[in-house]
Amino acid sequence: MKTRPRKLSSQSAAKPRLRVLPVRDPSVFSLEAYMADPKTRVFNFNGRPLVSVLGREDFPGERIFKLPTKLVESSSRQPLTSALLPCRLGYFPRAKGQKVSRSNGDWEFTLLYCLDGVGVLDLSQAKYRITRGTFALLRPFEFHAYAADADHPWSYYWIHFHGTVAQQYYDLLTGGGKDVCVPVESDLRFVENFEKILGIFEEGQAYKNLVQASAAMHQLLGDLFGQICKRSAPQESAEARIERTIAMMRKNFGTHVTIHELAASVGMSHAHFTLQFRKYTGLSPRSFFNRKRIAKACEYLATTDAKVENIARLVGYDDPFYFCRLFKQITQKTPTLYRRSFLPPSNAAGRAEPPDA
Repeated sequence: MKTRPRKLSSQSAAKPRLRVLPVRDPSVFSLEAYMADPKTRVFNFNGRPLVSVLGREDFPGERIFKLPTKLVESSSRQPLTSALLPCRLGYFPRAKGQKVSRSNGDWEFTLLYCLDGVGVLDLSQAKYRITRGTFALLRPFEFHAYAADADHPWSYYWIHFHGTVAQQYYDLLTGGGKDVCVPVESDLRFVENFEKILGIFEEGQAYKNLVQASAAMHQLLGDLFGQICKRSAPQESAEARIERTIAMMRKNFGTHVTIHELAASVGMSHAHFTLQFRKYTGLSPRSFFNRKRIAKACEYLATTDAKVENIARLVGYDDPFYFCRLFKQITQKTPTLYRRSFLPPSNAAGRAEPPDA
């Protein structure tokens, strides 16, 4: 179970919150941006200056994309992209020494996702320690600063987005600003969505790319909301989750479902799943699954005339020789001898056991 990001400290005199001003009227949207120096970015949003003081941004393996200012302005006047549009995003691996500080916030909403390591987020009301699998969602025009932990620098995705529905997403995901740091289960879909948006923009900046990026941003925020709803639901016990995986095993004898996939299906890591499974059944997941498959094979051998290699495939083993060795290891008999025990004496005596069974 994910724990909430730990607040590191609180400030006695919290800075007053400024009202969020999402773009409601695209016709008055105006944006200018420039770099005062290599570490200072200045935005002039509808005549309002906002300053970002940036730390070192050149990390080996980093990926960054920023839409040109004029393209941001024009896309904010198009129906399909004005609702929600990512404008700046990237990935920083092991961002040691990285720092960002915005005394008056940014003009866009900012989404951070910690993939590994630790980051420290400083807001007007508190500090947060952000660890693996945690999102932070920051609204515009409010102080924030974040940095990599000195000992365990984080690897994280970041994305700046805006639009006429951005405020609604913020309210939905944070409970109106109550939970700006959201711990969720690590999910490959989040990484895929970030990479999808990066890939779309790397292909070009045509209108079709902007529409696709907007749709992918909706998908990312929608998946995040799904995870929040899942986290808020009553927690299922470990025993109930193990029972669910056992039911899945019974329904998937013939498929190549892996133990990692079974663990992921019930929201558990492979190591924790294996430990809980052994506590509940006395066997490892693989041993238990093999025994269930062999038990099903015994049923086929006793009630059908199917060939041994066909039965092996029916219960999920492509290699009949491996199936025969495993069968004998578990039942102390070869598949042919096991089947022979169910035949009338006259039929059993007339059948010779093949040498490879």
